[in-house]
Amino acid sequence: MKGFAKPIFVVSLGFVLYLIASNVGAGWLYVVVAALVGMLLVSVPLPWLGARRIEVKRQAPIVATAGEPFECVLELENTGRLPRFMIEAKDSFAGDGGRAVAVRVRRGKPETVRYTLENPRRGIYGGGEIVVESRAPFGLFYGRRKLRAASETVVYPRTFDVAGLPPSADRDAEPGDGSESSTLHRGHGGEFWGVREYRPGDPARLVAWKRSARGLPSGRLAVIELAREMHPPFTLAMNLDAAAPPEAREMVVSAGASLLLYALGEGREVNADAGPDNSPFPDESTPDTVLTWCAGLRTSRPPDAEGTSVEIRPSTKKRENAQARAVVLVSCQEFAGSGPWMPPEQEREFMKSVEAEGRRMARLGAEVAEPWRI
Repeated sequence: MKGFAKPIFVVSLGFVLYLIASNVGAGWLYVVVAALVGMLLVSVPLPWLGARRIEVKRQAPIVATAGEPFECVLELENTGRLPRFMIEAKDSFAGDGGRAVAVRVRRGKPETVRYTLENPRRGIYGGGEIVVESRAPFGLFYGRRKLRAASETVVYPRTFDVAGLPPSADRDAEPGDGSESSTLHRGHGGEFWGVREYRPGDPARLVAWKRSARGLPSGRLAVIELAREMHPPFTLAMNLDAAAPPEAREMVVSAGASLLLYALGEGREVNADAGPDNSPFPDESTPDTVLTWCAGLRTSRPPDAEGTSVEIRPSTKKRENAQARAVVLVSCQEFAGSGPWMPPEQEREFMKSVEAEGRRMARLGAEVAEPWRI
C-alpha cells in the first residue's frame, strides 16, 4: 500500500477540488484538476520506460573478509535513444545489500555509481541480483526490472589472533616422541648438522674453508650443513551441524581458520576436515587456499575426528564422544539463547567429561579474548 499512497492522495485531492469547483463555479480549480489528471496520466508509462534499456555491470573486490565493509561499483549503461533520469539500483550481493542512485544516464555514456556493503557474509560468490527502478518524473508510480550481474568475489571468514596451539595428535608426532617438541632435519636453519661436498647452488657463506683446504688442489669444496626445526603436523576437524544456529557455525569456521593460519605461520603441515558434504582440504596449503576453502564451507554431517589435533564443534544436543586431543566447544547459547542445543549445565558436564579423559577443553562464545589460546 505504501507504493499507492501518493497516487491515491493525488486522486483524492483532484476529486475534492472537482467537487469544490462544481459547487462554487471557480474555473481556476478546473485547471488545477486538469493538471493533476495530466500529471497522473504521464506518471503511469514514464517510470516503466525509464527502467527499460538499462544494463548493469558490477565491479567488486576479488577478496573480502566477513563483517568488514567493502565498496562495490555499478556501471549503468543506457542502450535506448533517450536519457534516463533518477535510476535507482538495489544490489543483493555477498549476503548483504546496497543501493545507489544515478541522476541521469545518457545514451552511450555509462554512469558509475558506488555503494558500500556494510556486513558481507562468508562465501564464494559468482554474482547477484540487481533491481533497477525508476520513479521519474513525479514519483507517483515506479517501473522495475530485475537483472543479474556476474562478479567473482571470495569473502573469507573472520579470523582472530591465536596465542598458541595445543599438542598434536599422537599419530602426528614423530616416532618415539609423544610430546609436542619439534625435531631437527637437514635444512638451512641455525644448528650444525654435518659437512658434505659442495653442490652447485649451495650458498658461499656455508663453505667450510678450512675443511676445503685439503681438497682445493683437486678443485673440491666442502660445505657445512645446518639443521632446521620441524614441527609435527596439525590436523583439524570442524563440525558444521545444521542444528546449530548460523552464527555458531560461523564461529566454528572462524576458529578453525584462525588455528590453521597460525599453524601455517609456524611452518607446520596442516590438514582439516569439515565433513563429507564439503570439499576435501586443498593439497597445497597456503593462507589463500586455506581461507578460500573455509569460505566455501557449508553445513555437513560431522567429520571423523579420531586422532585429530583439535575438534571444533557447536554445543548441539547431538553429540558424539570427543575423539581429538583438544576440543573447542562453541556455545550456541551465547548466539541464539535457548533452543534445541545444550543448556549451560550440559555444556559444563560435557567439558568435565572431556577433561576427565586427559584432553584439553575450551569454550568459545560470541566474544573472543585475543590472543586466543586453547
